[in-house]
Amino acid sequence: MRQPFAITGGGTARYLLLGTDLLWITASFYLSYRLLPLYRPWLRTESVDPGRFSEHAWLLLLILPLWVGLAAQAGLYGRTRLAWWRVVQRTLRTTAFGLAGLAVVIFAAKLVGVSRLILFGFCLLYIPVSLAGRWLVLWLLALRRAHIYNVPRVLVVGTRERAREFIRRARQAEDADYCLVGCLDPEPWPTGATVEGVPVLGSTEAMDSVLTREAVDLVVFALPLALVPNASERIAAAVELGLRVVVLPDFQLHQAGYSMADPRVSVEFFLGQPVAVVSTVRWSQAFRLTKRVMDLVGAAVLLVLLSPLLAAIAVAIKLSDPGAPVLYRWRVLGRNHRPITSWKFRTMVPDADRRKADLASANEMNGPVFKMRNDPRVTRLGRWLRRYSLDELPQLVSVLRGDLSLVGPRPPFPEEAARFAFWQRRKLSVKPGLTCLWQINGRNEIRDFDHWVQLDLEYIRRASLGLDCWILLKTIPAVLRGRGAY
Repeated sequence: MRQPFAITGGGTARYLLLGTDLLWITASFYLSYRLLPLYRPWLRTESVDPGRFSEHAWLLLLILPLWVGLAAQAGLYGRTRLAWWRVVQRTLRTTAFGLAGLAVVIFAAKLVGVSRLILFGFCLLYIPVSLAGRWLVLWLLALRRAHIYNVPRVLVVGTRERAREFIRRARQAEDADYCLVGCLDPEPWPTGATVEGVPVLGSTEAMDSVLTREAVDLVVFALPLALVPNASERIAAAVELGLRVVVLPDFQLHQAGYSMADPRVSVEFFLGQPVAVVSTVRWSQAFRLTKRVMDLVGAAVLLVLLSPLLAAIAVAIKLSDPGAPVLYRWRVLGRNHRPITSWKFRTMVPDADRRKADLASANEMNGPVFKMRNDPRVTRLGRWLRRYSLDELPQLVSVLRGDLSLVGPRPPFPEEAARFAFWQRRKLSVKPGLTCLWQINGRNEIRDFDHWVQLDLEYIRRASLGLDCWILLKTIPAVLRGRGAY
C-alpha cells in the first residue's frame, strides 16, 4: 500500500527525528574524543594522547543501537508534539539508562581498554546536542508546514458520526496539519450550521460550485456512497479537477461505478486507517521531492549566474521611466486555486491593469485569457524583454519560495480562472511553473485556449523528471528565438 504524498506527516517526522538522532549521537561521541585532551588536565588525570579515532569508533556499534532503542522506548520519536520539559526529562533518562547499560556491557565483557572519559564526555555532550538538534528539526518541519502548499485543504462529504470522527482525528493528527474547508451533506442544512466547528457549506448538489469557489486538495467521503445522490458524478467531477478523493471504509466504491481494479483507485493509509483513494494525478512522493530539489538548485544557480543581467535590466527600466516601479506585482492562482503573489519586471505602463477592460474586444486568444499582439500598454523596452522572456526572471525567487516550479502549467489570473470551463480547471491541480509544453510549442502563436489547456493536461498526465529536463532544454532555443512572444 502506498503512502500518499499530500497526507503524510507523522511518519516522515518520526523517521527524520530518528535519522538525525543517529547523527547527533555520532557527533557527540566524536566531539568527546576531540575534546579529551582539554578536560584531562581539568580532571587532574594524566595527559595521554588519545590515539586515533578509529581505535574508539567501534564503541558506536554498542552506543547507536542502545541509545536509539532507549530513546524510542521513551517516546522521543513516536511523538513530536511533546512539551519540552518532557523531552528534557526523557533525554536525561535515556542518557542515564544508556550509561548504565554501557557500564554493564563493559564490566561483563571485561573491556579494560575502553576510555571512560570519552564515554562520560559523550553522555554530557549528547544531552545539549540532541536537544538543539531536535529543536532544529522541528523548526524546519514547522517552516515547511507553514507554506500554503504544505497544509492540505479538505472538503468533507458527510455530517454524521463517521464525518465527526474523521474531523476529530484530523485535528488530533500527530505532526500533520489539515485545513478543514467545510462539510457537505445530502440533505439541506440551515445557514450558519457547523459540524464539530466546521461550517456546513450546503448540500452535495452544490459540490461542483464549492470546488470551483474554494481551494481544496482533498475530498473525503465520510458516509456511505449509497446515500450520496449522483455519487459517481460527484467523484468524477473532483477527479477531473485533479483532486484526490478519499472514501472512508467501508469502501462501497461500486456504488459510484468504480472497482478496486480501476487504475485510478488505490488503497492507502490515511490518519491511521486504510482508505480507498480515487485520483488521476499519480505523482509519487519521490518525484515531488526530486522535482523540488531540482527547482531549488536550478533557481539558485540561475539567480547567481544571471544577477548581473537582472541588475542591468532593473537599471534600464528605471532609466526609461524614473517615476514608475521596476517590478510588477503579479497576483495569480497556484495549485488548487491558492492565491500566490509573484514578481515580474514591469513591461507595461503603470496603469496597464485599469486599461485592460478597454482592450477586451481586441483579444486575439479564443478563451478567457487575454492576449494581444500589438498591445498599446507595452513599453518599448518591455516589448524587447517580453520577446526573450527576460521579464519572467524575477519569478525565480518564487521558485525558491516554493510558490512556483521551473516546469509546470502557466498560472492564470483569478478573473481568468473564474471563466474557465470545468474541464479546464484541471490545469490548476499541480504547482504552476515558468515553462511548460505551451512555452516550447509556440507560446502566443497558439490562439485556441483549449489547445493550450490540452498541452497542460498532457504534461500533468506524462509528468516525469525526464520530461521536465526535456522541456527545460527545449525552452532555451525557444526563448532565444523569441518565437510567439508579444
